[in-house]
Amino acid sequence: MLEGTTFSYAIRNGEWVHVDEVPRGLDCNCVCPHCGEPLVARQGEIKEHGFAHHSSKREANLDICYRVAMYKLAEHIIQKEKCILTPSYYDIFKEEKIEFAKVEIDDRYDRQDKQPDVIATTKDGKQYLIEFIFQDKVQHKKAIDYKNTSCLTVNLADQEMDNLKDFLLAETKEKTWINNQNYFDRIEEIYHRSNKNILVTNEKECKNCPVKNQCCAVKKKESEDILVIENNQEHYRLCKIDLYKQKKEEHEKQKQKEREEYERRKQKERDEYERQKRKEYETNKNYEEWRSNLLKDQRERDMMRKK
Repeated sequence: MLEGTTFSYAIRNGEWVHVDEVPRGLDCNCVCPHCGEPLVARQGEIKEHGFAHHSSKREANLDICYRVAMYKLAEHIIQKEKCILTPSYYDIFKEEKIEFAKVEIDDRYDRQDKQPDVIATTKDGKQYLIEFIFQDKVQHKKAIDYKNTSCLTVNLADQEMDNLKDFLLAETKEKTWINNQNYFDRIEEIYHRSNKNILVTNEKECKNCPVKNQCCAVKKKESEDILVIENNQEHYRLCKIDLYKQKKEEHEKQKQKEREEYERRKQKERDEYERQKRKEYETNKNYEEWRSNLLKDQRERDMMRKK
C-alpha cells in the first residue's frame, strides 16, 4: 500500500464504516471497497488503527485497492453531505461552498466511458462534474467530455482517509476548475456590477486587434501578465472596452499623422525630383546654345580664311 497511508475506512453490510466503529479482527465483518476481500480491523495499542487484507495469498494490489477506496469514499462523502468547497475561479469568483440538491455517483474503476465520477446538481438546476485523481492518474481511459459544463478535478494524492471529509468540505488546495461554464457565462456581469466595462474576447480575435501591441485586457492580480481564461479548450481575454476605444482612437490618430507625414515626405521628394529635372534641362539647354554659337563662330572663321 502507498507509504504513510492508513486504510481506515471499509465496507460493512454495504455501508461505509470507520475502523474504530467496528469490532477488532475478522469480527469486524468488513470487506475491501475495491476487491471485496475480507479485512481485519487492527486496533492495537501501539500502531495506528487501520484495516488490512486478510487473504494470505494477497492477490489484491494494495496500492490500487487504496486508491479506489479513496475514490469511492470521496464520492460517498459528496453524495452524503451534498456539498463541496470549490476554489477561486481566476480570482473573479471567490472560493465557494456549493450545495447540491441531487448527487449521482458512478464508482466503477478503470471505466471505458467519458462520464465523471460525480454529477451534482444545485437547487437552481446548475450542474457540476467532479473528477477525482491521484496526481495525473485518472481512472478513466477516455478523457471526460466537459465541453459547455462546469468540471472540477480533485487531487487525492496527498490526502488520507481520516482527513478526506475535511479536505472536501473545508479546503480548496489540490482542487482545479478545468472548465466552469456557469462562472464563464457570468464574467461580464460580475465586472459590470463594479462599473467595469469589459468584453470576453477569444484570443483568435485578438490577433487582428489594431492595438494588440498595447493590449487592453485585464491583468492577473498583482502581476503585469495578461489574465487568460480557458473555457471549452479555447483561450479568452477580458478586454477593457473603454481603454480599448481610447487606445484605438490614439492609434488611428497616430496612423493618420504617419500617413500625412508620409505624403509630405513623398511630395517633397517629388518636388526635389522636378527641381533636379528642371536644372538638368536648363543646363542642357545652355550647353546646346553655347555649342551652337561655337560652331557658328568656327564656320565664320573658316569662311574668312577662304577669302
